[in-house]
Parts: sequence; C-alpha cells; structure tokens
Amino acid sequence: MSLRTNALTTDDRVLRGARWSFRFSHRTALVCGILVGALLVLLVAALMIGEYIVTPAALIETLLGRPPERLDGFFVLGRRLPRSLVAIVVGASLAVAGAVFQSLTRNPLASPDVIGISSGASVGAVVVMLVLGGSLAQAALGAVIGALLIAGVIVLFTARSGLHGVQLILTGVALSATAMAVVDYVLTQVFVASATTAQTWLTGSLQGRGWGDLLPALSALLLIIPLLVWAAPAARMMALGDSVSTALGVRTVRARWILLAAATLLVAVAVATAGPISFVALIAPHIARRLSGATSFLASGLVGSLLLLTSDLLAQNIFPAPIPVGVVTITIGGAFFLWLLWREGARRG
Repeated sequence: MSLRTNALTTDDRVLRGARWSFRFSHRTALVCGILVGALLVLLVAALMIGEYIVTPAALIETLLGRPPERLDGFFVLGRRLPRSLVAIVVGASLAVAGAVFQSLTRNPLASPDVIGISSGASVGAVVVMLVLGGSLAQAALGAVIGALLIAGVIVLFTARSGLHGVQLILTGVALSATAMAVVDYVLTQVFVASATTAQTWLTGSLQGRGWGDLLPALSALLLIIPLLVWAAPAARMMALGDSVSTALGVRTVRARWILLAAATLLVAVAVATAGPISFVALIAPHIARRLSGATSFLASGLVGSLLLLTSDLLAQNIFPAPIPVGVVTITIGGAFFLWLLWREGARRG
C-alpha cells in the first residue's frame, strides 16, 4: 500500500483522472454544505433587517426585479445586497489568506494582520490616498505594493529559519508596529476631515460599500481560486515539513513563493476594499480546522464570510448607532487570540 493511501483517513477518498487527483473528505464536504446554508440564511437576514424592515414577500419580489415599494429596491438592491456581498468576499479573502499563511509557516498565530501584511497594505493605501491624492482604484494598487514590500522584507529576515517559528512572529510584529507608526505620522500631516475618514477606514469599515467596490475584490478572489486549488495538495504536504514534502516530490520553494504571493494579493485587495479588518484571517482557519478536522481553504473561506457578515450585521443593529465592523471583529478576535495564546502556552508547558 502506498504512502499516500496510508495518509488517508477513513472518510477520505482520492479521486484520480488521467493526470489529476484530489483529496475528498466527506466531513469537509458536509461542513462546507452546512456553512453555505448558514451563509445564505444570514444573507437573507442581512437584506431584511435594518432601519427599514423588508418583509419576506417584498424581498422575493425585489430580488426578482419587481420591488413593491421604491424603498424596498433602494435598501435591498442599492445598499444591503452589495454591502453584504462585499462582506462575504472580503471575509473569504482574509480567511483564505490566513489559512495559507498558517499552513506555510506551520504556526497557528500567523495571520496577515499579526505578521504585518495588512499593515503594509494600509501604509500603501493611506500614502496613495492622503499624500498623493489618489483615487480608490489607485489606493488599491498602493495597498498591493505595500503588502508585497512587507512580505518581501519578512522573507528576507526569515530566510535562514524559514517562514516559521518565533522569529517570524517577532519580525511581523516589529514590521506591523513600524508600518502603523508611518500611518499615524501621515494622519498628523493632513486635514482633520481627511484624517477622520482615513481613521474610520483603518478600523475596518463596510459603510457605503457598493457594487463598484465588489468587482475588484471578487475579481481578485476568482482569479486566485484556481491557483489555490492547484497548490492545495502541495500546501498539505508542506505542513508536514520541508524534508518530508521534498521527499514526496513537492517543489517547496516554488510552491511557497506561489502561495505567499497569492495570499498577499488577497490581503492587499481586501484591505483596499474595506480597510484592515483585524482577526478574521486569524480566527477563521482555526474554526474551520476544528469543524472539518483538516486544513481546508474552502471551509476557511466560508467561515471567514460567515464571520464578517455576522460582525457587520451586529455592528449595524445592536448598538445605538452603527459602528465600523472592525470594532466588532477586534472584540471577538482579541478574546480568541488570548485564548489561543493561553492554549499554546499550556501545550508547550
């Protein structure tokens, strides 16, 4: 019996074709199906609930292009649907990027916001918007450049030890602090109104997001999904260690660079769309692994979408006035992060 066959659990299957094979887990498929159903239910709730209540019958008619009232069409199609779809896409992008970073580094604490990728994207976007006076599309390019620069510095500083270990976390924390110091300095040099707007964006906000904001984020996610599907088997092998994955025929250096670039681009576009929303990339992969029993980019993306859409629904409706969604994710993520640190400390102790 081959080594690959021995590695499969009882509910896993390997489906083979002439040139392709992929791993199929019944548990992961079931979890993903449940997550999709929960996401659809939450999306319906997000379209109905708010300062203007839309009835189920009115929602169906509006989605079919026959809104009973003008306000139904305005709130559902003009405001809530694009905002909810942006939350789904951004949450999925951040969560998938977090799963990639944790898989590459073999470190449960590694995520774009912890190791500085999100902060680098923030610097690039803020400099373009506030210093150079660029548009949102140009800010997205600045975010990509900033994220890639931070990722390059991280690779440079961790070249000897590899993308794992304490050195990676310490390097990322230092770079993140430096990047946010640059952002704070820029905010002190611009008009108060511009600084206030930028500060809200830096917290992470979906306020005012529309159809124009959905297209770039969705395009980036759809373009990178095939690459991740192709690289997923290599990522699973690399989680066993470089020596084992190399012995199994994985070109670790090439796979690592491809996955790092894909995850960095996802983070950059997500940050440019909704700001540096914290902790989604850290929490979602852990929840997905606990549910599915294995690392799954699809399950992580669905959990990320569900988490961000839930947070946005809470941010809009449970407080006296709407607040940025990043405040809710920070509150949830901070508690989760402390629990994760405690668990890791207890395990090592």
